[in-house]
Amino acid sequence: MKVLLVSDTLGLGIMEARPEPAWLVRMSALRNKDLLAPDYGAMHIAAYLKASGRDVHVINVVADVHRRSGLFEETAADPGALSGSGIALPDAAMASRRYMFDSLRSFQPDALLFPITVYSLALYQRRLLSDMRDALPGVPIVTGGIYSTFHAGEILGDGAADIVVRGEGELTVAEVLDALERGGGLESIPGISYRAGPDIVHNEPRGPIADLDRLPHPYTVSDEFDIALRFEILTALNPAGDYIPGAGFLTSRGCPEACTFCLDPALNRGRTRFHSPEYVREVLGYCASAFPDGAGSFFFGDATFTLNRKRLRRILELIADLPYEYRIQTRADYLDAETVRMLADGHFTQVAIGAESFNEEILRNVVRKRLSVETTIGAAKMVRDAGMNPVLTFIVGLPGESRDSIRKTIEVLRANGLPTATFFPLVVFKGTELFELLKERSSLEEMDALRVNPYSEEFLFVSEEFPTPGELTGFVDEANAAALS
Repeated sequence: MKVLLVSDTLGLGIMEARPEPAWLVRMSALRNKDLLAPDYGAMHIAAYLKASGRDVHVINVVADVHRRSGLFEETAADPGALSGSGIALPDAAMASRRYMFDSLRSFQPDALLFPITVYSLALYQRRLLSDMRDALPGVPIVTGGIYSTFHAGEILGDGAADIVVRGEGELTVAEVLDALERGGGLESIPGISYRAGPDIVHNEPRGPIADLDRLPHPYTVSDEFDIALRFEILTALNPAGDYIPGAGFLTSRGCPEACTFCLDPALNRGRTRFHSPEYVREVLGYCASAFPDGAGSFFFGDATFTLNRKRLRRILELIADLPYEYRIQTRADYLDAETVRMLADGHFTQVAIGAESFNEEILRNVVRKRLSVETTIGAAKMVRDAGMNPVLTFIVGLPGESRDSIRKTIEVLRANGLPTATFFPLVVFKGTELFELLKERSSLEEMDALRVNPYSEEFLFVSEEFPTPGELTGFVDEANAAALS
């Protein structure tokens, strides 16, 4: 059975849909990462299928086509100007689209895997999926990813995809391909939705994978996803950037918390699963060997990295000989004096902490973060005093939060000697509790006007304090400027 996986469609969407403000010069580092970072979920799927003996052909519609770092370099100096890079030209997008459909015609797959993971250009990817259907009549099309998990009915209703994989996909995709190959039915496969004639069928959910170490790590398909090239270009363009392919990894899945702005409670139901320290060492050892030049730092992206102190200690022992400095994100209440000391001694340089708000009532009743302001400030100061950089992140637009409250937050940061903070507008999406709140009080027309861009399924959370998207994003810019001054 010939299986084709299409990668980099988010990057193609950035090139074709050109969402604001992605193509401003000041967005070049983030834009380049979005153009070249692969879908890590798709890498996990391909790695599992490969380890199971199934051949999966991957086409990378950006990385296979645009292979010179010079294409991504900015020629314009004004941060507010439009990009002058070669990748911004219409010819670049046309070349990627042409390559994609030429590959479909030449490979002639028996099944197509098309992930839709992120919300930011989900409507664009759904339209692209329809183009795929036109190019491959009769070929089963399977999609999956976080976005697909929560929008299975809408995707199937578009009429392009045949099967949607919900939740963790490694085991499910393998079972789906087996069923397609033998001509069997889909009704016994948990974790999928599919079209059966005029009907849409949602099978029972599949439980989370308990033993994550049974899964091959995503970098085992580095060649298929051209990770070496992505690593080379991104480290050349932005050597201090985080989560560059080949220099980042999630060591766990899930989170025990229930924050109302986050998707994880709906995805994992409060259950957290960890890779063993030995598995983590295997991944980092592989990356240090396969991608030795350029990035001197490694990023752990999971929010539970410091949750288990015993596991953390063992990980630090096993990676002590590797040539990296490390950066993490974590919760303030997962940091104590001993943990911070271990991190500092283990060559960690940056610790990002999700503060969200310095308003106790909002933390307790709106975000439900189970975290006090005192705990966050104390943890950040411990990190700073240990010689590392604490980066605090905040959300602007939480119900009940005012402009004055945010300004007071900045004053508290200054008073405590915590200069590195970033403010983000509250953006909600299906699967989060705050999305349901916004949806209840907004008409369809109002919701449509709140999209982050016309192709997005992310919505800016407006309120009495910030009644329009422009006022919300404008104040975020003001807060970030004040935090830097």
